[in-house]
Amino acid sequence: MAVTPLAWATPPEWVAAVATDTLALLSDHAHCELKAASSAQALIAKNTQRPELISELLSIAHEELQHFGRVVAMIEARGGKLAPVSGNRYAGELLKRGSLGKSPHLLDRLLVAALIEARSLERFRLLADHLPDPELRELYADLLSSEASHRAFFLDAAQSYYPAQFESELERFAALEAKVISELPFAHLIHSGPPELTSSEL
Repeated sequence: MAVTPLAWATPPEWVAAVATDTLALLSDHAHCELKAASSAQALIAKNTQRPELISELLSIAHEELQHFGRVVAMIEARGGKLAPVSGNRYAGELLKRGSLGKSPHLLDRLLVAALIEARSLERFRLLADHLPDPELRELYADLLSSEASHRAFFLDAAQSYYPAQFESELERFAALEAKVISELPFAHLIHSGPPELTSSEL
């Protein structure tokens, strides 16, 4: 299995910044799970000739929907409501800029999915280790194995279907992902950019 080379590490200050509005963070997280399920379903629809891909994507879609339900239940238990869906600039930029290359469409989709899962895994691990809220730490710790499994599947599928192009395209997409997420503005989102440092933190 290939290892996803995230080319930019989330700074530790990101956790403290998103922790200032956990309901907003959870709402975005819920929508990320829902979008992940939709993306898996879209891949199924476009790859009906690959039964081995369909089986795993179906499992992923089910799991993402279960996570969506769990996060929504936590929002409501805390007296909040799921916020309206907002545009996913992070994923949108990856898909838009990635399509400018010469790789096959399916390879693009698999690599983008792998990198999104890899970034989510990195962020969930930070949240599990450093959030002050023990219930939220438990939530994100519980999701780590799932994110790692999904990342591995998308990488393995990309390498299996496109062995000749895999390494170079993975490197290209990893560099693109690092540029996109590091340049996004900060917000209380799973895939936001880094917080702005104050003069005392520089």
